[in-house]
Amino acid sequence: MVLYTLAPGIRLSFNEIYTSSWEKGDSSIFGERMLIVNFCIHGRCDVSLAKNRYAIVKENQVCISTVMPTKDFYYPRSLYEGIQLYLDLDILHDENGQDFLSALGISLEQIVEIFCEKDGLYLHQMNDTLRTLVKDAWDGKDDIEIGTLRYLAVRLLHEIMSMPAESETETYFTRSQIAMVKEAETLILSDLTTRITAKELADRFGVSESSFKFYVKGILGDSYLNYFRKKRMEKAAELLETTNLKVIEIASAVGYENQGKFAKVFADTYGVSPLEFRRLSK
Repeated sequence: MVLYTLAPGIRLSFNEIYTSSWEKGDSSIFGERMLIVNFCIHGRCDVSLAKNRYAIVKENQVCISTVMPTKDFYYPRSLYEGIQLYLDLDILHDENGQDFLSALGISLEQIVEIFCEKDGLYLHQMNDTLRTLVKDAWDGKDDIEIGTLRYLAVRLLHEIMSMPAESETETYFTRSQIAMVKEAETLILSDLTTRITAKELADRFGVSESSFKFYVKGILGDSYLNYFRKKRMEKAAELLETTNLKVIEIASAVGYENQGKFAKVFADTYGVSPLEFRRLSK
């Protein structure tokens, strides 16, 4: 995470996170009354909020929130890339309209009223203009000046005003459902040699199989079968690159007794056979 202070009460960060969880960070970033705007480029972010709410921010979505995070952030697939604005409403109120956002016609109170008045949280797919602004800023993030970032903040907040006022229909999950899926993911990834069915896990957690699969898809962003197949193939690719294990040994290590079936799934995933993948990775 690279954090820039653009002015008192106005911060912008570029978030590159390649782990499954991340602490909510320095509490000094968060004032008593905050407006946080999150533009997700790749991956997903599940955020535990106050009032027992969770925000599940998906790829190409914008999340506008006045509800503060209360626990660590959770990143399915250990991937999240995005741009975030932290706007301290109390500090900016004390600026009496002298901050650069107000000077350029951006009313944060109006944004709060339109998008967050109902329940403090807004989620929606970015429109084409927002998506282009975010992508261009991300591509140029390694060589960017504060003045350019201030201009970016103004443009992003201005374009938000053209978004639909109502959130997209979202499914919100309880804390226990999020914890269930995280526990299931940890259990499976801790030993990929063992095959555990969705039914077995559902029984373990005392829910129906259909409910468990629904939670997995909603929280991890893919079906139970597809998500963990991809995880097995990612591990297989890592072993092919970093070890001299035979293909049949790698197949077994990721839960495949049949080498031919493993090779087919691997080729479907990466476009080449396991041996060709190993050759190309050298």
